[in-house]
Amino acid sequence: MADPHILSEIISKDVNIHLVEPDIYSVYSIGDSPGAFDKTGMATIYDLAACNRLYNRLVWGYSVKEYATFCEDTLASSSKGWILDLACGSLAFTAKVYANCSNQPVVFVDQSLKLLRKARSRLERLKGNLSENMFFLHADALELPFKANIFHSVISFNLLHCLCIAEVRTVLKEIKRVLTDRGNSAITTVVKSNRRSNWYLNMIATSGVLISRSPDELLSAFNDMKMQVTQEIKGNLTFIKYG
Repeated sequence: MADPHILSEIISKDVNIHLVEPDIYSVYSIGDSPGAFDKTGMATIYDLAACNRLYNRLVWGYSVKEYATFCEDTLASSSKGWILDLACGSLAFTAKVYANCSNQPVVFVDQSLKLLRKARSRLERLKGNLSENMFFLHADALELPFKANIFHSVISFNLLHCLCIAEVRTVLKEIKRVLTDRGNSAITTVVKSNRRSNWYLNMIATSGVLISRSPDELLSAFNDMKMQVTQEIKGNLTFIKYG
């Protein structure tokens, strides 16, 4: 079981966290879970549909293996220090990468308690017992409960397309705040492309599940936050590196 004293060292002084269940901590009051995926069946649907390899290949035009590669490359660029996986979801694509991450402390943050449980279960199946360096935190990406300049790497896959542009800027501001001066970040998000799937993206956007925006519209948010990034688009997914 992870040592709570280690986690408390990076939490802001004005934030209180408590243990929800083994290895999962929360900044919310007991019984409070504002995550949209904590609604009945949503976490299961997310795992079965949005994380499906065939679905992502046919609809969005990329291989889910790209996530693991992007995650590995980011972690390899920083061999020490804290790692933050922001809006980690169920770790459907990266659990194996983290299972081999034995030296650096990792915090997995999500607003969904159910997805955190799924993420923990995935790692437990791969590792047997969770390492003392792995923490699961029920918190909001828009208001991270961490001290400044703590993380050497911040990884955030598929969060930004769930947020309006003002919220995107807030998340980017928080990422910059918690990163060390030489820290790096890896971010993915769905964007418009020249593929036929744009109509599907726009259709989903009308339901409010995600936001349909172009790569340039996304990059404008990074520019507003004075974050120089590189971007590579594969299908409807953009891979962004910062730092």
